[in-house]
Amino acid sequence: MNLKIQVFNCKLLLFIIIVISSYSICYGQATWQSSIVKFATDGKLMYVADANLNRVVDFSWAGYKNSNEPIPTITKIISTLNPAVGVDNTTAINSAITAAASVTPDANGFRGVILLKKGNYQINGTINLNVSGVIVRGEGNDPAGTVLTAVGNTPNQRSVFVAGGGTSAQWKQVGSVKTNITTQFVQVGSNQFNVASTTGFAVGDEICVYHPSSAAWITAVGGGGVDTAAPWTAGQIDIMFNRTILAISGNTISIDAPVMNHLDLSLTQSYIYKIDKTTTKTKIGVENLSIDIQNWTSFRDEAHAWEGLVMADIEDSWAKKVTALHFGQSGFQTFTANRITIDSCQALWPCATLSGSCRDNFQIDEWSSNILVSHCIADSARHSFEVSGTSKASGVVFLRCTATNATNPSEGHFHWPQGLLYDCFRDYGTMTDVVLGIYNRGSMGTNHGWAAAHSVAWNCDLRRTATTYGDLVCQQPPTAQNYMIGGFAYVNRSGKIPFPQYPLGYVEGVNNTNASLNPQSLFEEQLKERLAKLTTVLNPLADHTDFKAYSTSTNTTIEYNLYKESMVSVQVYGINGQLIKTFILNEMQSSGLHQKTFDVYQINSGIYLIKLTIDNFSTTAKLIVSHQ
Repeated sequence: MNLKIQVFNCKLLLFIIIVISSYSICYGQATWQSSIVKFATDGKLMYVADANLNRVVDFSWAGYKNSNEPIPTITKIISTLNPAVGVDNTTAINSAITAAASVTPDANGFRGVILLKKGNYQINGTINLNVSGVIVRGEGNDPAGTVLTAVGNTPNQRSVFVAGGGTSAQWKQVGSVKTNITTQFVQVGSNQFNVASTTGFAVGDEICVYHPSSAAWITAVGGGGVDTAAPWTAGQIDIMFNRTILAISGNTISIDAPVMNHLDLSLTQSYIYKIDKTTTKTKIGVENLSIDIQNWTSFRDEAHAWEGLVMADIEDSWAKKVTALHFGQSGFQTFTANRITIDSCQALWPCATLSGSCRDNFQIDEWSSNILVSHCIADSARHSFEVSGTSKASGVVFLRCTATNATNPSEGHFHWPQGLLYDCFRDYGTMTDVVLGIYNRGSMGTNHGWAAAHSVAWNCDLRRTATTYGDLVCQQPPTAQNYMIGGFAYVNRSGKIPFPQYPLGYVEGVNNTNASLNPQSLFEEQLKERLAKLTTVLNPLADHTDFKAYSTSTNTTIEYNLYKESMVSVQVYGINGQLIKTFILNEMQSSGLHQKTFDVYQINSGIYLIKLTIDNFSTTAKLIVSHQ
C-alpha cells in the first residue's frame, strides 16, 4: 500500500508536467477557426447549422448552478471529527450529518461544513450525505490528509459514500399537470418552445422535457444502428431533459439550458411535466479527501466495496479535490443528478475484471443532466470518462481531463446519450485500439447502437509521440451529427471503426501542427460569453425594462426578471421617501421571470415608489394606487 501511494504521488507530478508541456508545445501564436463554430464580427461565437439543422450546441450550462457562479467556499464549521483509530467511523460521520439537519441554513441555503481532520477513518458501511446545504470536507486528498478507508464487503459491493437523496427518483412526475409541446420542430440547442397550455406551470418550476421514443422515431434513427442485433423498440429509448422554467409569455416557455436533441413533432409528441423533487437534495459538497477501498488481493479482485462516491438524487452540488482508489465499478458516479460539478478529482487503480460495468472511473449514469467533469485524472480504467446513462443523459462536459493506461475508450456508451463534449481531453496511454469514441457501438452489449448524438470532441490530444497518435472514431447518427474539431488523433482509420458501415461524422482541422484552434476550449469560451452577457443585464440600473409595478381595483402586481439566483427585496416608499410597506425582504429567489401579487388594500390610495433590490443593485418604479 505504501509503495502504491508513493507511485500515486509520482504519477500526479508526472501528469502535471506532461499537461503543462503539452499546452506549451501545442499552442503557438498562429491560430485557426472552425468553419462551423467561429467568431463573428462582434467577437462572439456563431454557429453554422447543416442542411438538417444540426449544429454545435452551447454546453456552458453544465455544472453547479449552470456554472453561473463558482463553487462556493463555505467557512462555517458546524462540527469537527477526528478519526477513531482501529474502529468503524461510519456511524460517527453519519450522526454528524444527521445532526447538521437541525442547523438553520443561511440566506444562500448552506448549513455549514463537517470537517474531518487528517487521519485514517475506517469505514465499514456507507456514508450517507443526505442533508441539503452540508459540506463534508477533509484536510487533504493525499495519504497524509483525510483518508476514508473502506474495509470489508458487507453488503456485497456496497457504495462507500453516497451524496444526495440516494433514491431512484428518476425525474418522476409530480401531480397530474403536463402539456404537449406544439412547436413543429424545436432545433437542437434551442431553449424556447410553445406548449398547448401553460396552466399549472410557473417560473422557477423544474420540469422534464420528455421525448417519447415512438415507432416513427425509432425508424428515423435506423432502429438504433444495432447492426445484426434486434433493433430498438418503441418506448425503450425515451429522451428526458431536466430543465427550469425561466420565463412564460403566452404559450411560450423559456428554459435554462438548451435541449440536446431535435424535438420533431412529425416523429413523436414531446411534452413537459413538473418533476417531483420530494427526495432530491441540493447544495451538497464533498471536498479535499480520499476514499481508499481495501480487501482486494489483486487488480482483478471484486470482493470489496464497489463505488467510491455516488451522487444520486441531487442537484446544484459538487465534488472537489477528491481521490477514489481501488473501486470496482466507478470512482465517481452520477445518477438522477442535475447541475453537478466534479472538479480536480482522481479515480485511480480500479480493482475488478475487465468486463461490463467494471472499471468505469468517471461514470455518468442515467438521469444525469448538465454535468461538468473538469481537470480530473483517471488511471488504469476500462472506460476512463464514460457516459453510460443512455438517452436519459445529456449535457455532459469533460473539460481538460486526462486519462492514462486505459484499456478501452472514453465514450458515450449506448442508447443515444446526447450533447457530450470532450473538451481539451488528453490521453497519455499506450492503447492501440480506439481511445475516444462518439460513434456507433452496433450489436455490442445490450444492442448498444448509437452511443452519442449531437456530441463534440474539441481540441483533444491523443498523441503518443510527436508523429503518432491514438485513434478517435466520430460517426454521424441519423437525424443528428457528431463532431471532431481540432486536436491530434488518428480519426476514423480503416480497421479501427467497430461498425464502419455507418456514416462518418463531421471532422475538421485535425493534426494541424502549424496553428492552434481558436478558441482553445469551447466550453470556456461559451461560458465566458454567456457570463459576460449575464453580468451586463443583471444590473437593474443598466437594464430594468423587465421591472413593472401596477395596480388594479383588487391587486398590486410586481414583475421582474432575475438572470441568476439572487437576493431580492421589494419595498414601498411614499413620494417623501418614507418606507410604507415591505413586501419581500432578503429572499433568495431562482432565476427567471417573477410575478408577485398582493392585496391592493395593503396600502392606501396614492402615488408610491416601488423599490426593487437585487443583490447589491436597486431601482424604482412608480405605482399609482386607487381604491374605488
